[in-house]
Amino acid sequence: MFDYFIFIFYKTFKFIVLLLPKFIIKFFLDIFIEIIFIFNKKHKKIAKANIDFVYGNKISDDEKNMIIKGNYRNLVYNVYEFIENQTLTLDELEEKITVENENYILDAINNKRKIILITAHYGNWEYGNTFIPLKYAPTTMVGRPLNNRFLNKELNETRTRNKNEMLTKKDASRGLVKALKNDRMLGLVIDQHNRTGVPIKFLGHKVKQTDSSSRLSIKFDAVVIPVFFTMTEFGKYTAKFYEPMEPKDFEGENQIVDFTQAQANVMEQHILDNPEQWLWLHKRFKKYHNDIYTK
Repeated sequence: MFDYFIFIFYKTFKFIVLLLPKFIIKFFLDIFIEIIFIFNKKHKKIAKANIDFVYGNKISDDEKNMIIKGNYRNLVYNVYEFIENQTLTLDELEEKITVENENYILDAINNKRKIILITAHYGNWEYGNTFIPLKYAPTTMVGRPLNNRFLNKELNETRTRNKNEMLTKKDASRGLVKALKNDRMLGLVIDQHNRTGVPIKFLGHKVKQTDSSSRLSIKFDAVVIPVFFTMTEFGKYTAKFYEPMEPKDFEGENQIVDFTQAQANVMEQHILDNPEQWLWLHKRFKKYHNDIYTK
């Protein structure tokens, strides 16, 4: 019953959002951001622990709070974007998104390479489900289902509307292999804690990271291309592709770890350029440094 109530609230919010002018929507979203920044103490504490761990005394408490508030802003704006983008065409999405280094993905497509796109929970990562498959090629991605079955149904319908296929973690392994065999692009979000990954260094500290992108790339000779959607202003984004990574450039007994580390290095570089847009609200370092969350 509670799940259905939340779903009705979401549908009402969606109706209002699509009706109002953008400047009014932004005004109310910004008020909501201030409210959750004040009252959502649990996730704020996690974010503060992560930022303290990464930056130490290199930045001030005010700067750390700006990063945390930026996280809430990014998430709230993403919800709005998720609602608005359900109705947009490719032409309309292209009015919102400026693409940098597009030649990297176009060259891979023209050369008929198998492609694995990697990204992080950064900026508006949901554009990987909408913009990428509409503009470039059918895409298969992995996503976590929502606990609310009504919202999850709508999320899945939205994510799979634009030539996109969604897999859950349960069926990911077989589904990703099948997708590559069928020449579909893969889209993987690889920045969160992963129990079965490999140890690497990320943001200055030892973590576990999924090595699925590395293993699939090596097995199928697929090129790995990092891409990030950075918000430049309300409703405007830059999609930046990074130089493709070839599996043949990583050889030897540490091939998987070295390849995975190289991918993490690109993510780290992009995150540190604009830390407000990376999701600091999850326990990224808990595998080896869980004590930072219990202080």
